[in-house]
Amino acid sequence: MSDVLKSELLRSFSGLAMLGVASFALLIPSLMLTVGPPVEGVRQLDDGTATRIVFGLIASIGVVAMYLGSYSVSREHYYRSMPRSLVITSVRRVLVSKLAASAITSVLLCVLGGAIWAGVSAVVLAWHGRQLQLDAAFWAILLGSLFAAVCGAAIGTSLGWVVRNYYAVSGVVLLIPLMIELPLLFTLPMVERFLPVGAFAGVTGAPIDGLLPWWGSALVLVAWVAGTAALAVVIVRRRER
Repeated sequence: MSDVLKSELLRSFSGLAMLGVASFALLIPSLMLTVGPPVEGVRQLDDGTATRIVFGLIASIGVVAMYLGSYSVSREHYYRSMPRSLVITSVRRVLVSKLAASAITSVLLCVLGGAIWAGVSAVVLAWHGRQLQLDAAFWAILLGSLFAAVCGAAIGTSLGWVVRNYYAVSGVVLLIPLMIELPLLFTLPMVERFLPVGAFAGVTGAPIDGLLPWWGSALVLVAWVAGTAALAVVIVRRRER
């Protein structure tokens, strides 16, 4: 493991600000649970479908990962420490290390958040007469969420390099997904399935009509990663000339 990556991982796991970022792994699915369709509706569903709906909200880890990735870059621009980082090592190593550290941190958040959210889901489902099912669909949701976490981290890190400004990029990776994409997920899924939030839901097998199958959603996320990463590389190279 390179010293640059070790440094980035240390930054990811230190500071009170990162505790706030980590709390999003539970805060966002909790928010979606309270502001979404009434949970009472799961009483009319079987246990498996109810589990997919409630536990499936952990797919929002993709949004958390986007914010985490963007924050790893924008905070250095905010505190004006990026020039020093780029002088100490190469631009390429900083780019790769920030992406890798954000992906690793997001995966760990997904595992921890998924375990806690499973407990929350079990309680919520029990309150409404349903039981959490640890079946193949449950593990597919978790695996899909891990994939979403990695892709979200890559997208967010790339956007951090493109936008740089902390407040602007935070709006892109948090407000747009939660205030624009999330409503589209239920009103225009045929459009949203090609956007990140729709793809996050798709790779976890969310029971929403109009989404792509998991493999199609995975390809959409890979395309977003490739597109934003390529844009970041082009913009960073132009700025460094």
